[in-house]
Amino acid sequence: MPILTVIYGTETIEIEVPAGILIGEAVAKTGLPLEQPCAGRGTCGKCKVLVETGVAPPGAIEKRHLTPGELALDNRLACCAKIESDARVVLSPIVVYSNKNFRSSLRYRQTDTPLGLAIDLGSTTAAAFLTMLDNGEVCAGAASLNQQTVYGADVISRLNAALNSTENSERLHRLALASINQAVDALKLSARVRSRIKRVTIVCNVAMHHLLARLPINKLAVMPFEPYDANSIRDASNLMDGIFAEDVQVMLPPLIGGFVGSDALACLAYFGFDHAPAPMAAIDLGTNGEVLVTDGKRILTTSTAAGPAFEGVNISCGSRAIDGAITRARTENDKLILETIAGKAPIGLTGSGLLSLIFELRKAGIISPSGRIETSTTNLKSSIEIGDTKSRRIYITPKKDISLTQWDVRELQKAKGAIRAAIDILMGKLGLVPADMQRVILTGSFGGQVDVESALGLGMLPPVRHEAVEMIANGAGLGAATFLSDTGFARGEALAARAEQVDLDQDSDFIHHYIAAMALKP
Repeated sequence: MPILTVIYGTETIEIEVPAGILIGEAVAKTGLPLEQPCAGRGTCGKCKVLVETGVAPPGAIEKRHLTPGELALDNRLACCAKIESDARVVLSPIVVYSNKNFRSSLRYRQTDTPLGLAIDLGSTTAAAFLTMLDNGEVCAGAASLNQQTVYGADVISRLNAALNSTENSERLHRLALASINQAVDALKLSARVRSRIKRVTIVCNVAMHHLLARLPINKLAVMPFEPYDANSIRDASNLMDGIFAEDVQVMLPPLIGGFVGSDALACLAYFGFDHAPAPMAAIDLGTNGEVLVTDGKRILTTSTAAGPAFEGVNISCGSRAIDGAITRARTENDKLILETIAGKAPIGLTGSGLLSLIFELRKAGIISPSGRIETSTTNLKSSIEIGDTKSRRIYITPKKDISLTQWDVRELQKAKGAIRAAIDILMGKLGLVPADMQRVILTGSFGGQVDVESALGLGMLPPVRHEAVEMIANGAGLGAATFLSDTGFARGEALAARAEQVDLDQDSDFIHHYIAAMALKP
C-alpha cells in the first residue's frame, strides 16, 4: 500500500493508506488538523492542501474551485484528490484567533494553590481556562481548533460520520481529546504549574459530549434527537486516555436535554439565571445556537440549527478569524469601509463581518427587506460594484476578489431567522414582550463580537432597548470554571434539573416565526 507523508509545520507523520483513498480521509487518520467545512462533499472548496507527489490529476470539482495559479502550484482539495502512490502532502498551519485567548492574572505563578482547568469543547474551537481552586479566579485562557472539523463544520455531519462506522466514532473521540490537549498546551504552562492542576470540568454541546464520552448516538442523530444519558459524570478520568495526570479529577456536568448541553448550563450558572431579579435572555451564537430565557421564575432553554454562517462557513468568501478577515463594515461619506483583523488587506468575511456588511447594504437600499440584492441603484460611490441581474453578486473590494452573493444573504437570513424565532417562542411561552427584557446577553466566540446595531437593525434580536444588550464572549468557559468546586458542581446539577427544554421542532408556530424572522428589518 502507498505511504502518505503529511507535513504540518515542524511535524511530519507517515502512514500506510490504500490506493485511491481521498487525502481528507487519510489525513483524518493522522489526527492532524484539517478543516473540511462541508464534510467533504466538495461544495465549499476550502480544504486546500499542497501536494508534492503521488496524487491523481484534478477532476471537474477541483477545477471549478481552484484557480489556474493554484492548480499550477499543485494546490488541491483534500475532499477530492485521490492518492495513487507514495505521496507527500503539506497542510497549512491553522492559527486560531479567539477572544478566549487572554491572561488576566499571574497569581497562579505566585502561590502553590491547587489549580483547575475549565474546558469549553465547542464545535469550532476548544478553549481551556486556568482557574485558582481556592476562590475560583480565572487567570488565563487559550483556544485551539476543534480537530473534528475534518468531519465537517456542523455536529450533524460528525454524528453521521460516527453512525457510519465505529472507526469514525472512535476517531472523533480521540480528535476531541487531541483538541482539549492542544487547548491546554496553548496555555503554555510550566511543568511545575501543570502538576498543581487537580480538577478539570469539560462542558460542551450534546453531540460533542456524547462523542467525547463514547455514548451511543443512535437517538441523538435522528428524531426525536434525545441524548442517550443526560446525567453528570463525576469521574470521567477513564475517558481521557491519559492526557491528565492520574490524581486529576475530571468531571462532565449534566446536559439539559436535546441539543441543549452543558455549555448552555454553564452559561445559566455564570449569568445567574437561578437568581435572576428580572426577565433576561442569553443567546450563544454559533452553528448550534442556544437560547436561554427566564422571567425570573421559570427558565426555558432551546437549541436551534442556525447553521455555520455565523462562523463564516457556507459563505462564498467566508473566513475564520485570521489576519485580514473582515470583522465589520461601515459607511463614511457614501464609501464602504472594511475593518479587518490586524488591519491587513481583506481576505474574507467572518460571521460578524457578514452581519455588519449586510446591515450597511440594507441601509443603503442595495439589499431589500426581503433579502434580494437590488441591481438598479447604489448609494455607495467607488466602493462596490454590483453584478448583473443574473449573478446578483456585490464586489466589495477594488480587485473584485471578495464579494457577497445572493446565496450568502440567504444563508445569513436563515441563521438569524432561526435565532430570532427561538427567542420569540421562548419569550411568548413566558408571556414576555421586548420591553420586559432587562438583560439580553450575546455570548460565544461570534456573540462576543457582534455589532449590536446590526443585530437589532436586521431583526436578529427582538426590538429590546439597545442598552439592555451586552456581549460576554466566554460565558460557557467561565461558567465551567464555577463547576470546579463541589458546591458549584452541585449548583449546576440543580440548574439542569430546574431548566425546561423546549423542542422547537414540535412547536406548530415555529415555522411561522421563522419565515417572519427571515426579513431583514427590526
